[in-house]
Amino acid sequence: MPRYTLSGQVIPGAGGYNYKRLSLDSRYKIDEFAIKEIQAGYTYIGMGYPFFIDLTTESYKLPFSKLYANETSQQNMSFESGVNKYLYSKRWNFEERF
Repeated sequence: MPRYTLSGQVIPGAGGYNYKRLSLDSRYKIDEFAIKEIQAGYTYIGMGYPFFIDLTTESYKLPFSKLYANETSQQNMSFESGVNKYLYSKRWNFEERF
């Protein structure tokens, strides 16, 4: 699709792909099972493999509830644990894949 600038110029469309980007910040108390799930998938997440993300509980904030994407900033993982809880804080940057 052509793009029109504020001065009225027409820039012809050159094709390309439209995709979604989503940045999430997780700061939740999660249990040992969830941490083990993240650790088990870390090898493939860190290699850039895409996976399905279920955002149903947060879909009231988004125009979609499911996303097939890869995580672009997952280079290292750090976990903090408390006496009776696990704390995991991370900013996730997802890019949609097809």
